[in-house]
Amino acid sequence: MTSQAVEPALQVIGTMAFAISGTAAAARREFDWFAAVALGTVVAVGGGTVRDALLGVPASWIFHWWPLAVAATTAVLTIPVVHHLGSDVDEWRIVLLADALGLAVFTVLGADRASHLGAPLLTAALLGSLTGVAGGVMRDVLCGTTPVVFSGQIYALASLLGAALYATLRALGADPALTYWLPVLGIVAIRLLALRRAWSVPAVRGVT
Repeated sequence: MTSQAVEPALQVIGTMAFAISGTAAAARREFDWFAAVALGTVVAVGGGTVRDALLGVPASWIFHWWPLAVAATTAVLTIPVVHHLGSDVDEWRIVLLADALGLAVFTVLGADRASHLGAPLLTAALLGSLTGVAGGVMRDVLCGTTPVVFSGQIYALASLLGAALYATLRALGADPALTYWLPVLGIVAIRLLALRRAWSVPAVRGVT
């Protein structure tokens, strides 16, 4: 499977996953429909926008409308679903899965885009991780909550490990499908396992 076949599929998956995550967060804060759709769309395209700004290139959605359309449509369809979930904590696990999937996909796609634009692999990996976590930071800030990357959860760390794996596979000339999918699956697995086992990054304890 070539990169030309893998990238569009991952782009759609990641866009939908983060749109679900953003819309669900808006629903939990009881935002109105318009705000929920707007937040879902911002989360879906926000990380890539930040990455492209750092790389000095226009955000891809400026010239290609479909990511915005996919994100907004997914957000609209998500609203009645999360409304049906109500306060059932077990059912909300699907939202955590969507967030983990969005984190994984955009980490890998971000690293790949940075690499193709000429960034060294190490820099590309860092930009990939930034792409993955930036959408979640925007979601949490706009919802008025502490960003998950500052909460001690294994979130950014999972992204960094996946980005490093992508860079390693890319340097070794591995098959494109393996180079994309293995880091994606790795990030999702680390993130979900950390949630299940309540793993966290130790907090810095200052002098009181």
